[in-house]
Amino acid sequence: MGFDSIIGHEKQKSMLLSLLEKERLPHAFLFSGPEGIGKKKVVLEFAKHILCDKGFACGVCRPCIKVDRGSHPDILQVGNEESIGIEQSRSISKEVYEYPYESQRRIIIIDNAERMTREAKNALLKTLEEPPSFNIFFLITPSERDIPLTIRSRCMRLVFSPLHREQLKEYFKSTLLVNNEKAELLSYISHGSIGSGLFWTMEENFSLRRKIAELVLGKNKSFLRASVIAEKVAKSQREMTMFLSFILSLYRDVYCVRECGDTAMIVNKDIRELLEWEKINLVRIKTSIQRIEHTINLLRYNVNKWLIFENLMLRLMESA
Repeated sequence: MGFDSIIGHEKQKSMLLSLLEKERLPHAFLFSGPEGIGKKKVVLEFAKHILCDKGFACGVCRPCIKVDRGSHPDILQVGNEESIGIEQSRSISKEVYEYPYESQRRIIIIDNAERMTREAKNALLKTLEEPPSFNIFFLITPSERDIPLTIRSRCMRLVFSPLHREQLKEYFKSTLLVNNEKAELLSYISHGSIGSGLFWTMEENFSLRRKIAELVLGKNKSFLRASVIAEKVAKSQREMTMFLSFILSLYRDVYCVRECGDTAMIVNKDIRELLEWEKINLVRIKTSIQRIEHTINLLRYNVNKWLIFENLMLRLMESA
């Protein structure tokens, strides 16, 4: 019931409930932290606490059921993988001055708030300056630095941290019913994120992960295959980010072992036979890591995802 269904984030959940109990809810929150760790789920569960007829996210009243179904008229959600434009911000600005339809409060959720255009951010700032008291904004972002300080200063900030490996392992075992060995591996390669773990439970993604490792580490060089893989990976911003994070973790595995001499530190334990760290030059490792990080930064801009991923793969293969 309520927050009990959410793994971790005990401090944040306790703080939110305390604010609600004391009737000291701010007009805007900023939830920041890595993707896939449950920030939006916390928002939606908290929305049930706010809108619930019984006041404690009972899960069975009409408002709670509508929140679960995504059909509550007093919850306005914007934001996806694409940029959030001025029209969406204007729509929010217009909506906030109308009284809620069914409840005493309206909840506005802006997911991936860092993807707002400059015009959209300016429009939101004006809305946040003097919002009607019945509105509560929730800005969700994995990149707080991309939210203007003028907006951040008008929000109550809650920082969410990655989940512990044991929490993830238990989730994958009890909820997804995977065996202990698979749950252990997922707890490592998920980097504290249930969302990432779910991504790697998809067989196509997991299989593509190994093919990419073979390419960039020089075990199976093929420029044609690199191009085909780049096309698959570039389907969406999220998929590309996931695979770039994986490649970065590969090189960090090699670097850590080269520097510390401890194979127990390896994250990608299922493909450790590909990590011939004793044959890889440290300069090459550092250069490759810089290239990957540069590519990740490029995703913040309107770029051709297929082209930049293919270029990265070719550069990594050339140095392998």
